[in-house]
Amino acid sequence: MRNTFGKLCVIIGTILLLFSIAFFTVSVILRDSDSIEQKYKDLDVSSQVGMGTPDLARATTALLEYMRGERVNIKVEAKVNGVDVPDIFWHEKEIVHMAEVQTLWLGLEAFAKIGMLVAFVLLVGGFLLIERGKKRAILSSGLFWGCGIFGGVLGFMGVWAILDFSSFWTVFHFIIFPKTLFQYLSAGATVQAMNELNWVLPGDSIMIQMLLPIFPSIVLRCALCVIIEIAVFLIVAVFVRFAWRKQGKPSPIADIVVIEHDGNEPTPIKGPDLVLAHKLRNAPVSRREEILRRIRSGEPEEEKPSTPVKEHLLDPIYPKAEETPAEKPEPEQQTPDAAEPEPKAEDAGSGASSEPAEAQNEL
Repeated sequence: MRNTFGKLCVIIGTILLLFSIAFFTVSVILRDSDSIEQKYKDLDVSSQVGMGTPDLARATTALLEYMRGERVNIKVEAKVNGVDVPDIFWHEKEIVHMAEVQTLWLGLEAFAKIGMLVAFVLLVGGFLLIERGKKRAILSSGLFWGCGIFGGVLGFMGVWAILDFSSFWTVFHFIIFPKTLFQYLSAGATVQAMNELNWVLPGDSIMIQMLLPIFPSIVLRCALCVIIEIAVFLIVAVFVRFAWRKQGKPSPIADIVVIEHDGNEPTPIKGPDLVLAHKLRNAPVSRREEILRRIRSGEPEEEKPSTPVKEHLLDPIYPKAEETPAEKPEPEQQTPDAAEPEPKAEDAGSGASSEPAEAQNEL
């Protein structure tokens, strides 16, 4: 749920940021009076309108300044067909329509400024909401979706304008000026009702005659700049997805953070090196840092002396073979010379027993 909400924030933030950047880009293009004057020269509009190129550029700059709220009116004095005209925009519809355009432009400017701030908050908030480990994939996906939606809407509008500009221009004005749609429908949706709308200017309007020739080139320049901005966002999305963190084969050494735990709680391990994990798990806490240091520096690991296995532990598995009793060495026979003399009796009867022996010797 967090990832879905975070991705939605990234998509909305991307759309708002693209809109804000596109709006300010168009505003910068419309401030380029030198470029506008050059377009009037290249298209030779002065011969069609009957006004000099400097007067055309000055009148267009006055309209754009009024649209941005930098002028109080659109009154411009110029020479038309050799006659000095104190106010070339004298039609009531021109004045009313430019007032509506000024309101619309100032509203869009405020929306773009607020939208840029909101977009920053949404992008940061969405990045923080996405779970760790999935940030790159979801963030790049949100950027792709935001660019796709914004670019898709602009692309649809561009194709529609190329195929049928009249219907596109009418629907576009009904969307940005919704009151005129109600006015048009309430009047019966006839041709006369359409001609009564404020933004449907008469054919002798100087505004129409001077702006219509340069309008396609200005729109094309703005469209190219917006396309470049969308392409930059797509490059950023690709960078986030593939180049932000280099993807490669997993390291043979596990990325382990040694944390001391109480008791026999295992150390959190992430990585494919199961041998290292086994070594650290079975090593005491005091030796884990040393083991990691040795492995990462390539030092040979100390070989532990093998502990002898007690024999009685293997008796149930490997019973001993029956041992044959060893032949005991026979005791050495004592020689008569080495025999000890028998002890003589010292009792009272010892003297009587010796007398008969002496008598026998005498005989």
